[in-house]
Amino acid sequence: MVSGGGKRLVPRWYAATVVGGLTVFTLVLVAATAAFADGPVGASMWGLAACSGLVLVAAVSALVRPRRPREPSIGHDGSRVFRAPSLTVWPLIGAWIALLVTATVWGWLAITDFGALESPGFSLVTIAGALASLPDLVRLLTGRLHRWTLSTSAEQLTYRGYRTDLTVPWSDVRGAVIQERGPAGVRIDLRGDRSDPVVPITAFDVPAEQLVEEITRARKAARR
Repeated sequence: MVSGGGKRLVPRWYAATVVGGLTVFTLVLVAATAAFADGPVGASMWGLAACSGLVLVAAVSALVRPRRPREPSIGHDGSRVFRAPSLTVWPLIGAWIALLVTATVWGWLAITDFGALESPGFSLVTIAGALASLPDLVRLLTGRLHRWTLSTSAEQLTYRGYRTDLTVPWSDVRGAVIQERGPAGVRIDLRGDRSDPVVPITAFDVPAEQLVEEITRARKAARR
């Protein structure tokens, strides 16, 4: 197994900018606004504050959490499974729900009392963003929006993440390499003309080196 934490693929300046410069600032600003707003607008701003707070939890988990080698869980079929941490996944879903609730309140106000909206431009952008996310909400409710998961078995490799659902036999896998940007993670090198999926390292709590090592080991074992 990989020793230590492996190479840092998420720069510290980027993590600090997202967590401190954007997420914390947004949370403080929204909470301060909510404290002085009344009626439905005030209630909706607390919903937006909840959204910001949950995004902060997910951002800390994804960007700041130390990545150390960890043993994968073992599936019922003997597969070795790496899953995105709960603190990355569930706060994101909670933030999404809070945003949808907030957008619903603002949409109702836009129709019934447009003047009550303190920042109509921002409110309309939020409503539009919430509407654009509804197809993904349908995918989530129907099991087609996936928690980031990488698993290896004697026969195949499976990667699921967001809209990606890939299962390939080892004969179709050339190997795996670390990709430092766009996004940073592990690129699975597939045979043929299909595009190579990239497993984003921000979705996992183990070093990219461990995922590469796991794929390489399982591929070699399948060829024996």
